Amino acid sequence: MTLAAAGCAALLAWSLFSGSVAGCERAGTEAAPELRCAFEVAAPREEVWTAFVETEVPRSYYFDTVLQAELEAGGRWRFVTEDRGRLLASGEIVELEPPVRLELTFAAADLEDAPSRLAIGLEAVDGGTRVEVTHGAFAGETATFRRFRRAHPLALSAMKSVLETGRLPLRARIYTAIFKPGMKWATVRAEPWAGRRLRPQAADRRRGPPNA
Repeated sequence: MTLAAAGCAALLAWSLFSGSVAGCERAGTEAAPELRCAFEVAAPREEVWTAFVETEVPRSYYFDTVLQAELEAGGRWRFVTEDRGRLLASGEIVELEPPVRLELTFAAADLEDAPSRLAIGLEAVDGGTRVEVTHGAFAGETATFRRFRRAHPLALSAMKSVLETGRLPLRARIYTAIFKPGMKWATVRAEPWAGRRLRPQAADRRRGPPNA
């Protein structure tokens, strides 16, 4: 790579990963760091909530990925590529209080880190919604921590723009064009989504009473 090309690449990386309007700060301790992102969106809380939990719809602000989820405490969730063929991340819903709070375990499909914990809180304020995202329970500065220290500001800033203006910002379109084609090679093949699982009691009721 020539010096000029290297300079252009560095400039592009700086322009994509700096200046996010939904910034995240490092918190916690050296051994157990956290990412804390707080910002306001000029949109009603119910619309912001939908942006986080709507299923089976490609998210333009997050590489056109799709959320598949059982929206209840204890339910499964996962992010897959737009064609549903590749798994990006998955976990279990710990707490669900619409339209106020969502907490879940989080594991990136292509990383070997132990599951972390992601919490989203929404508060109605004058003129819109205050959003607080906390990503923690990391075992140090893991690969997941390093990845989402940059990814969260990008995705959250793009989501804020879409909710407020209906448009995806230019740099979000750029990073989608750069990274989306490679996701099918860098991620894990997704198993078919079976939908909502039956709880043991519900399964027993569906089978009917045992034979006498």
